[in-house]
Amino acid sequence: MKLNTIDDFHLTDIDNEAHPSIFFKDENYDLFIIRIPKLTNNRVVPVSKAFIITDNSYFYYDRKNKNFIDLKNIDGFYEFLNKDVDSIMRMVNAYINEIEDIEDSFYENKIDKNFNKKWFSYKNDFIKMNRVLFKCVEVIAVLINDYKKDDDYLKSNFEDMQEHLNRAHRNSGMLLEKLDALHNSYIVENNEQMNRTVYILTLLSGVFLPLNLIVGFFGMNTTSLPFTQGIGGTQLVINILFFSAIMSILLVFFIKKR
Repeated sequence: MKLNTIDDFHLTDIDNEAHPSIFFKDENYDLFIIRIPKLTNNRVVPVSKAFIITDNSYFYYDRKNKNFIDLKNIDGFYEFLNKDVDSIMRMVNAYINEIEDIEDSFYENKIDKNFNKKWFSYKNDFIKMNRVLFKCVEVIAVLINDYKKDDDYLKSNFEDMQEHLNRAHRNSGMLLEKLDALHNSYIVENNEQMNRTVYILTLLSGVFLPLNLIVGFFGMNTTSLPFTQGIGGTQLVINILFFSAIMSILLVFFIKKR
């Protein structure tokens, strides 16, 4: 297929790597652009693929070589798209397994120290994947509705592909929900740990506060302090400190039981 037969405006859309999914009917051809999520370097990267559909054939635009590849017929068009759909399904299933592993770690109280960093990375990927798949499902539906009256093959096979994309879209939404639930659980766990730490510090403060008062009192550089005259003054202060510590601990436990 020659590029000069396509409208310049459409050529700009076709060559745009970030163009969203669309289906547009022209007098001489139909323009179909589908934007799908791809896994690149362990990150989700949306990729746009453009097709020109004529009465005689189906053409895929090779953006790297700036030319059209003839897919020959509806079978070639379907097989080309279906490979990408299968890749999406595998990617989503792999993410489901990863999130389930994180869930199991939570149940076993094995929380990753880098959870927040991983959570943000997953969240970013799932949002992009969900948004791209939503538009992708819409455009595939438009394509099927426009062509299914003319071609039973497209209807039977492309509706199956549409169902796979719908499932991938639903699963990506489910992953977002699971991720949010995990993050909430992580926050709750962190808050409980913080509360336990504050509680322990409060108990220690309650025990040592009277001891600090007593030590501060007897540490004053003044005259006429108790037990400064005679023998055994230090031992008496130590006994008072020990007795105060015991009473403080008993008081803390009493308040805790109430």
